[in-house]
Amino acid sequence: MIVRAGFDLPLKKHSEGHWGVADDTRVRDVLSTIKYLIAQKAKIIIMSHLGRPEGWDLDKSLWPAAEKLGELLDYKVVKITDHLPNYAIPHVNFLTSDITKHDYADLSHQIKSGEILFLENLRFYPGEMDNDDKFIAKLASFGDVYVEEAFSVAHRKEASTVGLAKKLPAYGGVSLLKEIASLQKIIKHPRSPFVLIMGGIKIEDKVATIHNLAKEAAYIIVGGGIANTFLKAAGFNVGKSKISDVMVAKDLIRNYKAKIVLPIDVVVATSVEAMPRAVNIEHVRSNDIILDVGPKSVRKYAGIIKEAKTLVWNGPFGILENPKYAHGSRAIALMFAMRSKGKAFGMVGGGETIEALHQAKVVEYIDHVSTGGGAMLEFLAGKPLPAIKVLER
Repeated sequence: MIVRAGFDLPLKKHSEGHWGVADDTRVRDVLSTIKYLIAQKAKIIIMSHLGRPEGWDLDKSLWPAAEKLGELLDYKVVKITDHLPNYAIPHVNFLTSDITKHDYADLSHQIKSGEILFLENLRFYPGEMDNDDKFIAKLASFGDVYVEEAFSVAHRKEASTVGLAKKLPAYGGVSLLKEIASLQKIIKHPRSPFVLIMGGIKIEDKVATIHNLAKEAAYIIVGGGIANTFLKAAGFNVGKSKISDVMVAKDLIRNYKAKIVLPIDVVVATSVEAMPRAVNIEHVRSNDIILDVGPKSVRKYAGIIKEAKTLVWNGPFGILENPKYAHGSRAIALMFAMRSKGKAFGMVGGGETIEALHQAKVVEYIDHVSTGGGAMLEFLAGKPLPAIKVLER
């Protein structure tokens, strides 16, 4: 049973020099499917990718993900090269070898029922992103049934997603089905008032989603780098702040002026290291950089969020890794969590946005936390996702 997991995880380097998992959200997401397969006594082969390595880069090894999975399952985790260890208890067997250099598929038959064979980073191989037929056949030799649990790459046409799903009997996993149901709830049946919250840097990445959801949204709250672009488009001085496509922002303002909610004050500094100050947007100087939303904006957003019945958030409002510029994102996270779970249906997606939830310690209070930022945006934009489309057979 091949499980395509979404283990593109943030890593951290420990003092001893080895890598560990910084956020295990995506590993926990796939546990329901893996535990179900273990209960059914399936032989499980896990495939995934991590980052965008150029060739065989051990700094992008999936070993930390295998270790974390073993910890959560209470399984021993071992590295193997060409044969299985002879242990009586179930294991996560992490295959360190290059599967294109030798035929290791027999290992998937040799593992015991309920055990796991975990392959190394699929993007070590050019055939993965090329959706190469020979590489698809190599992957397919490891199993006879395919389970899709990598929503985070559902918008990409790759060997381990679209290719395998075409070649083998294919099914969606527990987490994937939950993801789709939550997203369809937003698109098909959003309770009113619906509030869309958009942050991050590039407005180009959000425009299709904004267009598609603006039909139902009562308000579109913007922050982060895209707010800088909107402010520039609206005629405000944004100093040396990062901006993206101003013409796109002007077009969105022209179409949805009554719905778009811009910051009324911001946190600025002449550099990230300089002393920050909160100013009204009319008072941003030419040498200032906008690095977060200000307290007046947060209060304005709070008044809108507390009335919402449907909430969607993608993209932080400031620099999360710097405590001086993380207040806006944390405040949004707290307000979002207070409104979710009953009063409103709340969905959050995107790695940095989820990090804001973790910093505010409110992840558990959100109705649905999406594992795929890019895939979530494309789904909400109404675009077909190749890895989902192929399962509809």
